[in-house]
Amino acid sequence: MHTVPPVHAEYVAAFASEIVHGQKPMAVSHRPRLDRPQRECFPIVDEQIKAEGGTMVTGWALWEWPGVFIEAEFHAVWRSPDNSLVDLTPNRILPSEIAFLPDPTKKYEGRQIDNVRKPLVKDNDLTRFLFIFRRQFEILNKGELAFQHGPISLPANALKELQSLQQEGAKLERRLQNRYSKNAQQ
Repeated sequence: MHTVPPVHAEYVAAFASEIVHGQKPMAVSHRPRLDRPQRECFPIVDEQIKAEGGTMVTGWALWEWPGVFIEAEFHAVWRSPDNSLVDLTPNRILPSEIAFLPDPTKKYEGRQIDNVRKPLVKDNDLTRFLFIFRRQFEILNKGELAFQHGPISLPANALKELQSLQQEGAKLERRLQNRYSKNAQQ
């Protein structure tokens, strides 16, 4: 479902400008450290800096479900000593490049940051699907949970709501896949 959006497309540039004024998305080489966990960009980049120098560049990895919605995930890449940007973080897909939007206004301070999502079609199921992502993030990151990484414990009522949302989200995703399967194959 998730692919790397074309960094020079007008809709991608428009989405990027809504997130970080004055910055343009760019293609960044993806050389994942496959021995490291998925989605743990901050410690992976820190390790790389300690081993080889360079600096961390924070911003947003851009993903899309083609023709359905576009998404920005708070992310870090490594600026090597020779000044090239490299994404070292493994993820579900292994593209040769990612779409990255630098954000000099954001720094990682240990707190989880929700993704930014924008629908590319008008669809009530999609609106609800994107709301479910946001609500799940709120549940999993309420209060001090926002600073915890790895397995967390939730109160029974929050766990019940989360499970209900996950079930509803899975049903909506199947409906959306059926509806937009042509878009996913383009």
